[in-house]
Amino acid sequence: MVFQLDVLDDDNLHEHIFSRYVELERNTDTLKQDLGIQSRTDTTIEIDIEPPIHLPDIASLVLLDKDKKSENKKLRKSKKRDKNHKDQERYNIIIEQSISDLNSTISNNNSTTGYVLWSSTPFFLRWLLYDKNALPFRQQTTDDSLIIPPMYSQHTTNRVGIIELGTGISSLMAIVLSNHVDQYICTDQKGILNKLKYNIRENLNQITKRMYKSETLGMIKSVATTEIDEEDINPRRPIVTIEVEELDWETFKIGQNTKYLANLQENCNTIYILAMDVIYNEYLIGPFLETITKLREYFSDDDVEVKCLIGIHLRSQDIVTQFLESAVTDFHLPVTYMNDPILEQSRYSLYLI
Repeated sequence: MVFQLDVLDDDNLHEHIFSRYVELERNTDTLKQDLGIQSRTDTTIEIDIEPPIHLPDIASLVLLDKDKKSENKKLRKSKKRDKNHKDQERYNIIIEQSISDLNSTISNNNSTTGYVLWSSTPFFLRWLLYDKNALPFRQQTTDDSLIIPPMYSQHTTNRVGIIELGTGISSLMAIVLSNHVDQYICTDQKGILNKLKYNIRENLNQITKRMYKSETLGMIKSVATTEIDEEDINPRRPIVTIEVEELDWETFKIGQNTKYLANLQENCNTIYILAMDVIYNEYLIGPFLETITKLREYFSDDDVEVKCLIGIHLRSQDIVTQFLESAVTDFHLPVTYMNDPILEQSRYSLYLI
């Protein structure tokens, strides 16, 4: 069974929100009760993205989400991984974050949440990469109720480009997904970008399935492994283009910042707009949805399919309600909720537009 898409409208979105927060309350004992910062104390954090240990799946994802390192180490010694996981991809990514800028009142025009890694991103990646219910995002599905394009590129039939909104300083999403897509654009406010570029460069060795190139990172065409072998120099090996670009929702105009967007439109037939944990402030809801709308209109073409995937850390019920009401009623966006058992037992919700 894969996740189901529930269409949200004026008639059912409040019922959906109520139901989601009731479920959240039921799982209070197993969920970490904090704002969702991966680490509030460390300037350097190490993130392992790897298949969960079967406890079953739900329990293991909760453990990973709560970052209980000691428990996980014990489990690795005492439990054997599922034999089907032995060949699955694994990542070890080092992120430099800035706790001082997070707590600053002057950094980046007082917009400081992007200076640290938030737990929604590693949770989403583990679900996307390993959970059987997320299969439609990894490969084409025959399920008529889930007519969505895969997020993984199939090279000849499905060339995928991703725009990430509100990337922050973390390169986690860009590095992992660059193994599977043709183009990836990270965007955020100007004050964030230098730290983001640093974290991308420091983790390029984790891009092992493709060669990579980047104009904004000053790279031509590189092999992302420490040892060169025949596979690495094969010119037919797929290439991913990674770019970093300023995009402020409050000032964004489609006539600006279109160089790399135009490349996506020309070279990809599937475009995903990703945003993880950017819905936390009522004043940014309107600009965010305006940006989503402008991007969807810009890419509107019979030959290009555009999807927006938005991950929300469930904190304030009022903020989530305002976001969904505005998306459905004010912006008339086709919002669907991803109904999935793993997500239902977490602090996160995923919405597909």
